[in-house]
Amino acid sequence: MLSKHPRKRGLKGLSYLMIEYKVGDRVCFDIDSTFIETAPHRRYQGLTGVIIGRRGQAYIIETYLGDKRKIIITTPEHIKPIQLTPARQ
Repeated sequence: MLSKHPRKRGLKGLSYLMIEYKVGDRVCFDIDSTFIETAPHRRYQGLTGVIIGRRGQAYIIETYLGDKRKIIITTPEHIKPIQLTPARQ
């Protein structure tokens, strides 16, 4: 889970740094093994959450693990925005 495919090794592109997250945005945890010091625990891989604040360069994200509310502090390398599709009519 925390290793990369040989063709995807190295740093990500710069596009993830250009994404501006705001309070209330929904994000998905996508752990990048290149930056392991700021990574959330691997049990949060693939979960979704809501940004509730910012702490320096990191974001404070609220997520639920079962019935329990969890607050995760992580950097933008480990999150990606969720593209919500409009409801079908």
